[in-house]
Amino acid sequence: MKFVNLFFSNNKEIAKSMRTILNICFFVCYLLSNAVAQKWVKVTPTFNPPGNYNTYHGVFVDERNGWWLTLFPGTILHTTNKGISWETQVDSCNAGIGGLVFIDSLHGWLQGQTLPDPKYEYFIQSTKDGGKSWNRYSSPIITCLTFFDSLVGFAGGENIYKTMDGGVTWDTMTIQSHRGAIGLYDIFFIGQHYGWAVGGGWLFDSGIILNSSDSGKTWQFNDTLTTVGTKVYFTNANHGYIVGSNPPVFYGIIKITNDGGKTWATNYLPGSWLNDIVFIDDSTGWAVGEYGYIWHTVDQGMNWTQVESSTKSDLYRIFFFDNGTAGYILGADSTILKYEKAVDVKEKQQTLVESFKIFQNYPNPFNSTTQIKFEIPVSGLVSLIIYNLLGKEVVMLLNEEKRQGAYTINWEGKDNYGRELGSGVYFYQLKAGSFHEVRKLIFLK
Repeated sequence: MKFVNLFFSNNKEIAKSMRTILNICFFVCYLLSNAVAQKWVKVTPTFNPPGNYNTYHGVFVDERNGWWLTLFPGTILHTTNKGISWETQVDSCNAGIGGLVFIDSLHGWLQGQTLPDPKYEYFIQSTKDGGKSWNRYSSPIITCLTFFDSLVGFAGGENIYKTMDGGVTWDTMTIQSHRGAIGLYDIFFIGQHYGWAVGGGWLFDSGIILNSSDSGKTWQFNDTLTTVGTKVYFTNANHGYIVGSNPPVFYGIIKITNDGGKTWATNYLPGSWLNDIVFIDDSTGWAVGEYGYIWHTVDQGMNWTQVESSTKSDLYRIFFFDNGTAGYILGADSTILKYEKAVDVKEKQQTLVESFKIFQNYPNPFNSTTQIKFEIPVSGLVSLIIYNLLGKEVVMLLNEEKRQGAYTINWEGKDNYGRELGSGVYFYQLKAGSFHEVRKLIFLK
């Protein structure tokens, strides 16, 4: 009997151990499968007027509409077709432009500084019509912005400032135990009550975390770290993240709190410093940084997997829409990366093709939306453009790297600026490598 009990006892322990091992294997496979499944493709943007742009910070407010800034002389670019083509809104404002924020497709702000002639002057520019026109106001030294609505916003620099009139005037907020010029790089609010600000001094090996619990009226030093924070992001009042670097080594740092900032844990990531972080739910997040680094987590930031970016350019901002199914990354050297939702094995097998093909759009004629399907047998740069009867481009639907497979593109009868076109005959052209083919379609309103 003792032997039998011992036998079953040992088997229970073995079974328990096996379950543990299987659970660990399942979790590792889950992480690996998610890491492999995430796919970012490089978009080849076109500019009007053409040129090489020293792109800097930018913003997308939805899947179609975005703004992009360049450094000196300060060009403002705008897209309405998912980053494929960009129109110049402001040719030059003689300024090195910093951050940019839009709360919707109409209301936006940017901060910048003029060239030192004879001295630097800092300013805010605001728009109420999607960037068609901008108003300019003098401002304190500001390096980051956030707005609640068209009137109320906060800015950070050597202090924290608040505006109640859309950026025309700014009041200095109270920072308890002020320690002199602090240099802030980001401000983030959870709702309108709890706020966080991060920054620090790159040359003095000092990072700063501030927080507010009274809608930004007063701010307290939460912690002083060696980490210089570039971005702060909270998914709720307790769970938050800070990304940045530890000078002078400059490796990537992600700080995590689960108790509202009382304590912070640190993740050290290979490569250079990090510039932005975003979470699409409580568990799934992304971080981007210098030299094309993209990191991905599916377990609330406990573990991070590097994802292929196909670029060595510095990456500055990351955005997601439609519950995480659509995403963009903006970086230097006119770099745009677009997120493509993972395709399962069955779909991949179905999309194996052996030749270039473009099919007749369906329905045709159409009066609201039509689908254009095509197939490519090899990976490469693919463009799909709609022309009018005069041969003039009206909209570029696609201009990016695509893997071998079958694709479907929807068109709603709108041009590059989101304006609905008139009824008539149009042509669509597919270009992929040496292949190109043109087909006719009819739009009826």
